[in-house]
Amino acid sequence: MNCVCHLVLMVLSLWPDRAIAPGPPSGSPRVSSDPRADLDSAVLLTDPFWQTLGKLAAQMRDKFPADGDHNLDSLPTLAMSAGTLGSLQLPGVLTRLRVDLMSYLRHVQWLRRAGGPSLKILEPELGALQARLDRLLRRLQLLTSRLALPQATPDQPTVPLGPPASAWGSIRAAHAILGGLHLTLDWAVRGLLLLKTRL
Repeated sequence: MNCVCHLVLMVLSLWPDRAIAPGPPSGSPRVSSDPRADLDSAVLLTDPFWQTLGKLAAQMRDKFPADGDHNLDSLPTLAMSAGTLGSLQLPGVLTRLRVDLMSYLRHVQWLRRAGGPSLKILEPELGALQARLDRLLRRLQLLTSRLALPQATPDQPTVPLGPPASAWGSIRAAHAILGGLHLTLDWAVRGLLLLKTRL
């Protein structure tokens, strides 16, 4: 009997990885299987972001008053309106929201890089804005993966953004980017909350 045990131990020593069955890695995070909880998490990021962005847009108007509408042709068109909320579907909302937010992230990066001296006073706020956009995009990417939805891709090839023509051009671009993103986050919160009730 002792010889048999000794032989078994010798064999196991040749393949130590077979001696103990592998278990789950310690400290591995638990993945939520409830898409409603995932949507809640996305809303908890989006709603405070929308409120903070509204304050930043107001701060921008105080520092750089500019009447009228300000638009950039390179910005995405608002995807939804109050009249279309009733027909929203989760795959379309998440895909379009991620594409639009990726565009706004690109524009904020461009604004920080090419905005010039006029916007340096807002650099801390723009840096925080970029970080929150990036975090929200990662959360939406996680939600998309868990629901096995198609990955978001831009409708058209990305066109490089040229520098603003003037200091006033930088200010107008900032107004357009902040205003457009604020509207996008507004319908995002409404849309995600409505979709949650349908799951």
